[in-house]
Amino acid sequence: MCRYLRGRALVELLVLSVLCWSSRVWSETLVEQDVDNRITVAFHVSGLELQRWLPVPWEIDAVAKGPNQGANLSISFVDRLISQDAEGKLMRGGTNRFVGLSVPVKQRQTGETAIMVIRLYTADPQYVPGPYKNSILTRIRREAALQGADLEPGIGTEVWEIEDRAGGRLDLRVDYERSVPSRAKTETKPHSSVDPDFYRIYRVDDGADVVKSVPSAIERVRSYEFRTTIQELNRLFDGSEQLISITVRPWYVRQVFLP
Repeated sequence: MCRYLRGRALVELLVLSVLCWSSRVWSETLVEQDVDNRITVAFHVSGLELQRWLPVPWEIDAVAKGPNQGANLSISFVDRLISQDAEGKLMRGGTNRFVGLSVPVKQRQTGETAIMVIRLYTADPQYVPGPYKNSILTRIRREAALQGADLEPGIGTEVWEIEDRAGGRLDLRVDYERSVPSRAKTETKPHSSVDPDFYRIYRVDDGADVVKSVPSAIERVRSYEFRTTIQELNRLFDGSEQLISITVRPWYVRQVFLP
């Protein structure tokens, strides 16, 4: 009898777990599906200046391990190849180019960790103010090239030029040796710096080619140039910033859900 009761209790526990999981999934709403090319540059910048971008009670929580260890600011240069809604219809023309700044953060009171989007520079006027309410319209130009022969990995080049309405610029150029990307499926919940209670759920299948990492001693970058004259970024990039890593993402396939 005891064995029967234990078995029944286990079954009931499993059923309850499945129901709870199903309830969570059913409560989420698919709102967007995207396919991108990306390159992400991670830095360690002045914590004092970066903290000014974050709402109370959130604070910087620099990456603790891995190829981005020590980074407290990531800049992702995104070429959106296609954007669709939940039914597969194109959203805002279906394409976009934008640059996103994000910070790893921790909620001081609860200990919750997250990624916080603090700024988006976009080429699409329909993406202003954007889902995180902090998008700014800019002009964006991208050049990308891949070279290779037979089975060799080859080399790649990324050039990005961003210009805001005041004439400030953000420029990136990277020449790198390619390798086989690491494929992973991840889930993140980026929050908005304008409305920190708002977040979206990203479920991503992507390939990451880490071409430079100071903590992991990876160096496949042939040449690199990053500079900015955008006024709001001047205090973050005053010459004291440290480059931590550069990651090329040849594919980034994402589903976006609202909780």
